[in-house]
Amino acid sequence: MKRLFSILFLATALTVNAQPVQPVPESKADRSTVEFVVRDGKPILMDIYQFKDQTDGRRPVFIYSFGGAWAMGSRVDALCNPLYDHLCEKGWVCVAIDYRLGSARGRDGKPLITPPEGYNPFQYSIDIGVEDLYAATSWLIKHADEYNIDPGKIVISGSSAGAINSMNAEYYICSGHKIAKESLPAGFNYAGVVPMAGAVYLTGDNDTELKWDRKPCPMCFFHGSADPTVTFDMERGPNRHGFGPFYVSQQLYAMDVPYMLYEYFGGDHCMALLPLKWFWNEIDSFLDRIVLGGQDLKVHSVERSSKPRTDANWLDTVRPGQYQAVNRMRAPGAAPGARPQAAPQQ
Repeated sequence: MKRLFSILFLATALTVNAQPVQPVPESKADRSTVEFVVRDGKPILMDIYQFKDQTDGRRPVFIYSFGGAWAMGSRVDALCNPLYDHLCEKGWVCVAIDYRLGSARGRDGKPLITPPEGYNPFQYSIDIGVEDLYAATSWLIKHADEYNIDPGKIVISGSSAGAINSMNAEYYICSGHKIAKESLPAGFNYAGVVPMAGAVYLTGDNDTELKWDRKPCPMCFFHGSADPTVTFDMERGPNRHGFGPFYVSQQLYAMDVPYMLYEYFGGDHCMALLPLKWFWNEIDSFLDRIVLGGQDLKVHSVERSSKPRTDANWLDTVRPGQYQAVNRMRAPGAAPGARPQAAPQQ
């Protein structure tokens, strides 16, 4: 499970303890930055992408959480902007959020955020990310009139650590978790979840099974069947248990909940990034047919390739300069378990 802290290739070009000015990604859509919550005296921001001239009815919302092992990353990532533009052109409002990084370390190697005594550090990293996702959701609900959005059509998504946050967020709502009860309006639920290489992770002797008190919302999973970082099926460890999309989709089927599972056969953790560039049709199908259209579909699609994209050859999908930034974060003193990778051949 230490590998869960090595979800590093999703990071942006910044470290959490050295914050140069970030370039603003180019986008066709109109972008506004707002402060949606303050934690420990520090504002947490989100970027809202939309075409402001779209005024026909309430618009659905797509919230995206970046990945980076809860140790690094930022809402500002040009890799995501083409997808935002695409969805905005279809009438969506896209929201890229920041959240607290519970596994981040300073230059001295010490944690920047210390969990309360007795709180599992891994679970704490997830839970504060979920809290911030809920805070962003609540802010959007309160400002629905200002942005002409539909609070009943909010979809959450993310890559890797962000996908885990999203899946845990939905599970907490549907299992009556304290964080959900205290953070969201009563009776609220998301309209969909789109995890890109995510899973539900729980700690503690009693959290050995997913027990849904209510039906979850529809989900659209993207995952590599050979992902060594975030489980595709199920994994159990000492006081830590992971439930991946293959496992969760079987529960959704039993509960008669619509879902789409796109299994990348032989692919590893690369599916945390690939959907942002290569799987727009599949994302559109889920959003159009299930979330907006209300169709009762249950799909498990398996993509096979003679040479599947893996952690060793995914780099053609990232923005220029990200490879060098990732390796800097894999240097000594970065997140545990990190390892440099060879640069791709030009």
